[in-house]
Amino acid sequence: MITELRRSKRITDYLPIVVSARDGVNGNELAGPLSGRIIDISIYGACLLMTQVMSRNFHIFHSTREDDSYLLQLTINIPPDIINFSIQARPIWMDLFRKDEIRAFKMGVEFITSPEGEQMKLLQRAIRKQQKKRGDWWSSHAMA
Repeated sequence: MITELRRSKRITDYLPIVVSARDGVNGNELAGPLSGRIIDISIYGACLLMTQVMSRNFHIFHSTREDDSYLLQLTINIPPDIINFSIQARPIWMDLFRKDEIRAFKMGVEFITSPEGEQMKLLQRAIRKQQKKRGDWWSSHAMA
């Protein structure tokens, strides 16, 4: 029996995102933008599906973890209204994703934003629109 150790429930989704690495001190962009998808999300973090993790000799996982002042800027394009919502995160883990001919990277990130804050409440409200449809689509394609 597997025991779930996460702090909060993850919701399966399939949201388009743009990921950039930034210097948290001066705000300068270090790498990106790179496109990807959020495939599950909670109030504490998300799992990203990325086709690439390198930009101009900068590895968005390893390079960001090597310097505590570096962070990821996630811009989430939330359908159906295409709300561009930005949130900062830190990478926690990375793994390969393989499905038939598809090769990609999965990356777990932890949001820097407070889970009880107004920004997270706005994000959760926006995601709820058509979330089941997006989540069902991803589940049917990723598990088939």
